[in-house]
Amino acid sequence: MTDIAEQLRAAALFQNLDTETLAAIAECAQYRQVERDKLLFQAGDAFQSFFLVVDGHIQLSRLAPSGHEKVVEIIGPEETFAEAVLFMEGRRYPVDARALEAAQLLAIDADCFNRLLDARRGLARNLLGALSKRLHRLVQDVAALTLEDASGRVVGYLLGQIPEGEEADAEIHLPAKKAAIASRLGIQPETFSRILSRLRETGAIEVAGDTIRILEPDKLYHNPG
Repeated sequence: MTDIAEQLRAAALFQNLDTETLAAIAECAQYRQVERDKLLFQAGDAFQSFFLVVDGHIQLSRLAPSGHEKVVEIIGPEETFAEAVLFMEGRRYPVDARALEAAQLLAIDADCFNRLLDARRGLARNLLGALSKRLHRLVQDVAALTLEDASGRVVGYLLGQIPEGEEADAEIHLPAKKAAIASRLGIQPETFSRILSRLRETGAIEVAGDTIRILEPDKLYHNPG
């Protein structure tokens, strides 16, 4: 359980918890392997667990009535997902979750975790704080989708992927196919590729497959139009 507790500590959701509480949560968790392109759950499935990504990336998406898939979020290592369903009426997953590559997860049993929430008030406060931060980020995402043009959304996405303190010569490894990222940004795949090409022409970035190298970060702050 020590390894699981250390994995939990790396996630923002659990960072401020004491060792005893982490150990208790570890008792509710187990490792789960998901193969590439496999569904972890579908929208409407009964809620049983929420998850922490240990390795790999998970795509959260919804199908529109037209059959078009809309990517809601792409979850990477040390990030959690589906914890908000703990407080949703009906307790069913609202999205599909699919592995973009072979992924290792920690599945945290919902019933077990709910018992801990009842017993440990500090855990509930920590969870609410983490969910508030996520809500703030989602509000920012909605603002970007409604206020920014396509170029602004792509630039904002790239800036968000740069590790802190590594802007110059930073390398970004796209966590998903360009079509999935484009869907996440609310644009067409060809638009995403065209904007990357334009940024490359300005000398701001280099593109090699799914790897983007940031050459001149300052140029990213100027909308390429």
